[in-house]
Amino acid sequence: MTRYLALDTATARASLAVGEPRGGALERVVAERRDLSRGIERVTAELLQAAGARAQDLAGVLVADGPGSFTGLRIGAAFAKGVCRALGVPLLVAPSLLGSARSALDGAGTVLVRYDALRGELYQAVYAFAPDGAAHVVQPPMLVLVGEGAAAPGAVLATERHASAASLLRLIGVPGGAEPVGEASGWEPAYGRPAEAEVRLRQRLARGGGD
Repeated sequence: MTRYLALDTATARASLAVGEPRGGALERVVAERRDLSRGIERVTAELLQAAGARAQDLAGVLVADGPGSFTGLRIGAAFAKGVCRALGVPLLVAPSLLGSARSALDGAGTVLVRYDALRGELYQAVYAFAPDGAAHVVQPPMLVLVGEGAAAPGAVLATERHASAASLLRLIGVPGGAEPVGEASGWEPAYGRPAEAEVRLRQRLARGGGD
C-alpha cells in the first residue's frame, strides 16, 4: 500500500489528506488558518492514526504549490519540506488551481478555475482532463481583474471552495499532474504575486524612502 500525505493550504479552506493515488483517502479540513499553523503536526498525526499508518509508511508528500494565500502556502511548504527531510521521502507539487479543477470534475472535460485574489483580482486557469485522467493546461494560472480573463464556454467552474488535499492525491502518476521536486530544500511555492509587505516595501523604495 503506497500512501502519501497531501496538503492544500493555498486558500482559507486548508486541508490535509492521507491516502493512495487511486485509492481512498482520509481528509481533514482546517477552518481557521491560525489553527493550521498551530496544529498542522497534530492533524497529520491524527490522520495517520485514523488511516492505520505511521509516518515512516509515507512514500512522499504532495503539496499544492500555488498560486494562493502567501501565509497559507508558506505554512504548507515549510511543513512539507520538514516532513520530507525528516523521513527522507520525495516532495511532489501540483498547482493549487489544478487540484481544485480535479475536485470539481470527476471525469473528462474542461474546468475554469477562479480564486478570489482580493484587491479586485482573481487567480484564473483553465484545464482539460482526458478520459485517461491526463491533465492539459489550456490557460496557465494568471492574475486577472474581476470581470476580465478568457472565457471557457462549456467548462465546469471551480473556485476555492473546491480546494481539496484528497483531490491532489488523484494527480499523482497522472500525465500533466503532480511532479517531483528535485531539491526540496531550495523549492518555494508559486505565490502568484508578492506578499503585501513586499509590495509596501517596493512602494516605499520607489518614493525614495529607503532605510
